[in-house]
Amino acid sequence: MTTRRTSGNYRKGGHSSSRHHLLELNVRTASIQRQRRHLATGVLWKMLVFLLVVIVLAVGGRLALGKFLFRNTEYALQHLESHLDGVMKPEELVSLTGFEEGKNLFLLDLDLARRKLAALPEVRSVNLERILPDTIKVTLERRIPVLLFAGPTDAGESFIPGKSVLCDREKILMQPSRLEPEFLNLPILKGVNPGTTQLGTALESDRLDFALQLQTALSQITENSFKIRAIDVSKDYAAVVTDSSNEAFIFGREDLPGQIERFRKLLAHCEESGRKIESANLMVARNTPVIFAMSSEAPSAKITPVPVVKKKVHR
Repeated sequence: MTTRRTSGNYRKGGHSSSRHHLLELNVRTASIQRQRRHLATGVLWKMLVFLLVVIVLAVGGRLALGKFLFRNTEYALQHLESHLDGVMKPEELVSLTGFEEGKNLFLLDLDLARRKLAALPEVRSVNLERILPDTIKVTLERRIPVLLFAGPTDAGESFIPGKSVLCDREKILMQPSRLEPEFLNLPILKGVNPGTTQLGTALESDRLDFALQLQTALSQITENSFKIRAIDVSKDYAAVVTDSSNEAFIFGREDLPGQIERFRKLLAHCEESGRKIESANLMVARNTPVIFAMSSEAPSAKITPVPVVKKKVHR
């Protein structure tokens, strides 16, 4: 009997302990959940406060910038300092960039203006500076053309603003809309067609490369001795260079320095002897074929006396 009561008491004590343990677990879980909710609420409030501070600072900063910078008359554009290197006129610069007098310096988009100026085929480099409180400085470096592409007609062998195509030593094509005196003296390039090559980009052509090599080498000769009028690279193996007196000189693609040296000696001989060349083939290293122009004889300055006829006297 005693053993049974003891066993019953043991079972009752076990159930009580399990319920107590479950109660403690529920209380602990509820406490943890309350702590988590409290923590999440605290983080949310902190984020809201931070966001509110950022909005206040942004609005306040914008108002301050508007008052002290964007609407401040001290920062209105008063001086447009331009060094355009002959690319355009000051009024054209204002029209293209929007750099009008009275506009706020901080509202002017210098990056956009730089891209517009750099897109011009004649412009090699662009430098823009915002100088406080009221100055914008614009500096342009233009491309120097060295060759004029011949047009389809004889009239195209002279510069026509807005129509004639030029190129510099980097083979960049350009089509100036204004007339500069130097454009009228550019060598005319024949045998190369710019075709559909976009202005402001380089024209890749072996013939153009050869023409530029010739132009560079011959430009080092003084103009008193020789001045290029045209370079014809229609043939693949040689180029015909014509000077201002319509004298023709043939240059091959091989050994250009040797040909230039023979050409210099030929010009020196003509200067010493007073003779003029009609044509010469500089491709031939020995006994270079040269045709000299025939010198026209000056008319005689001698005056032929007119015979006097005596009249008969009748007696």
